[in-house]
Amino acid sequence: MYRLITILILSGGILLQVSAQEPGSFSQYETETYRYYLEGNWDGLIRTGKEAIREGMDYYYLRMRMGIAYYSKKNYRRAAHHFTRALQLNHQDPAALEYLYYCRVYTGQQDQAALLRKQFRGDLALKLPSPGPAFFDRAGLEYLYCQGLNRDIVNNPLDHISPAAPGVQYITTGFSNVSLSLSNAIAPGISLDHAYTGLAKNNLYYYFDGINRYYTTGQQVRQHQYYFSPRFTTASGLQFIPVFHLVRLRYQVFVDSGTGYQGGSGMTLDFTEPDHFFLTGLALVQRIGPVDLHLGGYYSDLNHTKQLQNRIGLTWYPLGNLNLYAGGFANSLYETGTGEGVLRLIPEILIGFSMAEKAWIELGASAGEMENYTENFGAIIYNSYGEMPGKKARLSVSVPVSKKGSMLYLGGLWSAYRSWFMPFDPVLADPGHAITYQTFSIYGGISWKF
Repeated sequence: MYRLITILILSGGILLQVSAQEPGSFSQYETETYRYYLEGNWDGLIRTGKEAIREGMDYYYLRMRMGIAYYSKKNYRRAAHHFTRALQLNHQDPAALEYLYYCRVYTGQQDQAALLRKQFRGDLALKLPSPGPAFFDRAGLEYLYCQGLNRDIVNNPLDHISPAAPGVQYITTGFSNVSLSLSNAIAPGISLDHAYTGLAKNNLYYYFDGINRYYTTGQQVRQHQYYFSPRFTTASGLQFIPVFHLVRLRYQVFVDSGTGYQGGSGMTLDFTEPDHFFLTGLALVQRIGPVDLHLGGYYSDLNHTKQLQNRIGLTWYPLGNLNLYAGGFANSLYETGTGEGVLRLIPEILIGFSMAEKAWIELGASAGEMENYTENFGAIIYNSYGEMPGKKARLSVSVPVSKKGSMLYLGGLWSAYRSWFMPFDPVLADPGHAITYQTFSIYGGISWKF
């Protein structure tokens, strides 16, 4: 590729030489940018090229040189802008197409890269043929283990939970889940993501019927989830991401076994009949230069609570590649089925960077009342009943393990939770009985690109 580009740029420089003119003329800009290209002086080329464009001089060879300058500095997003403009000036140019393709690949824009390959002709098409459908495009396996940092509450529950009204309260002691994911490449620009998650959770479960108090530190919760999301990408970088998430939930409750002392009441744990819940929505992502704009809206019925969640934000790539990025997002939750709307705001921040392009570190944090909250385009749901995270902070490390883009990753997640007592008579609800505690999770997995 580089030999072909060099020949083209050299030819451009020779063919476009004209007689010398005053400073600021086409001849000066052409001569200087061509000289900077030969010298590998990318900063000088970029500076002079910007000046030429401001003066209204815009032509194929100038855009190619500027694109190569940014590409050589690994600012692939900015380079893509100039190669796109070069293609507008010289349609189907194979050099510009190939450079633009690799700009998409090196910035993680695989769907746009696949769309570009449909335009390849001749030798370029033989070198990089258009990809066909692939049932196994990417597969993933993840395991997460969470431990409640609330040993005193678990060991001495009646010192912390002692409301006078009949009701129940749940506090997480720990859980684990396993997730399996699969991505299908349907066609260039069209993919389909699936994920199954199985969760096994243990709670501290307190129950007061008005006479007797019962509690256990081993209440079991079992949840199965299926996530389904087609993804449509346009050549301009706009992504449409519909999401569907189904949840099947069972948990243990105290029931009267009728085998108490001298015929009295005896309470045992038994699983409820399954509850079925869902979440659906649509996310939009638009790539514009060094920024990805995010907009999403989701509707859910989780734990018999109907709710709308909105999301708006952006991710910024200041270097034009994946070596450094930062994001800020505003999320809102609005309960629609309570008769009186409840609005909650959840801000979120994100930062990621590479270490010598051998490993990537990502940190994120969010705060707010995240009851029945969703993340990652609806793939992750926080739907614990009677408790919710109020703050979260996470750190993950990802390491590439293949040239195609397979990754190993390991991370940790700290969360501050709040659990509240739920009286059988809602009129008696007392927010003063809320208990705060913390959890810490470790997770890891592999994402394999076939």
